[in-house]
Amino acid sequence: MGTSTIGISLYYLFDILSWIIVIKSFMTWLPNGGGKFYDVLSTITEPIEAPIRSVMDKYTSGPVDFSPMVTILALILLKNIALTIFI
Repeated sequence: MGTSTIGISLYYLFDILSWIIVIKSFMTWLPNGGGKFYDVLSTITEPIEAPIRSVMDKYTSGPVDFSPMVTILALILLKNIALTIFI
């Protein structure tokens, strides 16, 4: 397994995680919240979002949760780092 394969795999992994976070965020606008599918997406994304959310709770207040946006920005940064290092 070459380093370019690792870089491309990480790139797609971070990309898929970003889209899962976007889909999960849109599902909060649904009347029933998405049901079991939302729970599955939360199981995937919560280990990534929870640490960011806990740090942000110390510095922000209000009804809007910005942790998905910050998480996506962090994933974009990690994608670029993975491409720089492995390709």
